[in-house]
Amino acid sequence: MGLRHLSGNSKLKVTAKGLVSNSSYKVIVQNLTSGQTFATMGRSRGNRLITTIPADNRGAVRVTVQDKQGNVVKSYVSVGTSEIDCCIAKLVHDAINCTCRCNKCKEDLQRAQTVRLLLQAAKYEATLGLEESVQDKYNKAKDLCVEVCACGC
Repeated sequence: MGLRHLSGNSKLKVTAKGLVSNSSYKVIVQNLTSGQTFATMGRSRGNRLITTIPADNRGAVRVTVQDKQGNVVKSYVSVGTSEIDCCIAKLVHDAINCTCRCNKCKEDLQRAQTVRLLLQAAKYEATLGLEESVQDKYNKAKDLCVEVCACGC
């Protein structure tokens, strides 16, 4: 199963292979960060289902594909990163344009590195299906994305 985050994490493209041809499936997107749930119906063509679902998928997301009887045939965990990516870009920009006359400017860059590492760890753990750990790392990365001026020298 493949997931692709679209439109700044406001849509999710779901691709599932190995399904029964010409059958109906329910796709459920559960945002583990916000608690919201989104669902849509789709029909397989051949042995593949491709559908795009409008859903807030910022943060940790669980996607399940169910058959007509409600049995889960595919399940996947993913991380919508657009919000954190913007934070990393801002921290790097602030570090580059820092005008402090001491070594405090490095703090923004170090924070950006830490946030990126947390995000990469969350993405990897999502491939393993570790929902709770993914959510913890995403929340920690988001907590580190606070605007704090490094000039305290």
